[in-house]
Amino acid sequence: MKKLTQSVLAILVVASSITACKKGDDDPGLSLKSRKGRLSQAWTVSEFKDDVTDINTSIGTVTVTNTTKSTTTISGSNATLDEVSTTAAAGSTSTTTDKITGTVTSFKYTFEKDGTWSSERIIKWTSFTRTEAGQTNTSAINYTETTIRSGNWSFLGKNASTEDKNKENVLLAITKEQTKYDYVGTSVGEPSFKSDLTETFANNEKTEIWHLSRLAGDELVADATMDYTENGSDSETEDGVTTSTTVGPNSSKGTISITMAAE
Repeated sequence: MKKLTQSVLAILVVASSITACKKGDDDPGLSLKSRKGRLSQAWTVSEFKDDVTDINTSIGTVTVTNTTKSTTTISGSNATLDEVSTTAAAGSTSTTTDKITGTVTSFKYTFEKDGTWSSERIIKWTSFTRTEAGQTNTSAINYTETTIRSGNWSFLGKNASTEDKNKENVLLAITKEQTKYDYVGTSVGEPSFKSDLTETFANNEKTEIWHLSRLAGDELVADATMDYTENGSDSETEDGVTTSTTVGPNSSKGTISITMAAE
């Protein structure tokens, strides 16, 4: 009887430690690896979506509002960028719709156990379609965009105000970012250009926070939210005359979702 009781207690201890590893809503019910152990490996991005709406208001003799909704979608090796730009002024509205498609040649992340991480994303855009004033034109393009980043990562603790559990969110501090653009003209007389820019940052100077809804040994699902607003006024007084300028309302709001598979 004593041996049976000890066995039951041992099972309960193991079960409670396994359950404690479940932080995200879709985390596996059972896992023999810690969250750090599950995250610390090489990942390939299978699905990605970046959906952002920017609104900028310019108030002068005429109030002009520019709204741009851009959506980048990646599924496997297919990439699409949809952008709708609308300008509203003096009761009139004009809209331009762009669609760019291409191929993803690399999109991966690597998280190391020592708290460092790196990523690489390479997309070759090959087709550009613009619809404006009732006219649609499609042209071939040859434009390769490369982004290589690295830095430090750490889990965030419990936050009662946001109801986030301990280690449910991960902070990615970007300490180095290299962006390369390579555009090759596809028609006679069209210029080509290249750009290669590397930026470095102090730790935690530039960061991203991912909410991990699923962190399994073979799959990671994360999301992030952007919600920036600006609204106010500027004033200047000179020779007894005060000039005031309204700032905004301006905003940038959206979401990012990413699904990765272990390599």
